[in-house]
Amino acid sequence: MISNPLEKLDPRQQRLLVGGGLALLVAVLFSYVLLPQVKLYRQGLESKGVLEAAARQGQEVSLQLETLRGDVEGLKRQLHGDMANLPEQQLEAFVIGRLQGISWRNNVELLSIEPGTGESVQMFNESLFKVALSGDYRALYTWLGDISEELGFVVIKEYEMRPVEDVAEDPRLTVALTIASYRVAGS
Repeated sequence: MISNPLEKLDPRQQRLLVGGGLALLVAVLFSYVLLPQVKLYRQGLESKGVLEAAARQGQEVSLQLETLRGDVEGLKRQLHGDMANLPEQQLEAFVIGRLQGISWRNNVELLSIEPGTGESVQMFNESLFKVALSGDYRALYTWLGDISEELGFVVIKEYEMRPVEDVAEDPRLTVALTIASYRVAGS
């Protein structure tokens, strides 16, 4: 008959052997079952933190993009005024209408406007407008400031001012000027 080796051990050794076996079983279960789950949980928490930070940054980036889009539109308006997106066929009518509105607002008489085409300067097409005005000095000065605000970046290529009447104080003046507006070729 085969004898059981556990029977040869005293009860204290048997308890020690069973306790060691249980400790080994708990260690194996912890190492192979519980520890990987704890690591996975920690990685999930880290991923969640990274994703939340990315979401916050995404919202901040979208706000920054909206701000930058507004800045770009403002710069376009500053450069081209409201005529930035106008087709070439509507540009002359738009400029003439704006010049008339600016003249009325500033109490300046718009005597004539003669649109024309200028030269191509690097990658820009030049549009010329020969304008004749009449008004007092302050009104003409304000008129010039208003055209740069409403029409964007324009250049006064020619400018001539003469008094209409021979009066010492605040004479009425006539101005003949050529306004040049530039647009990117092909726009």
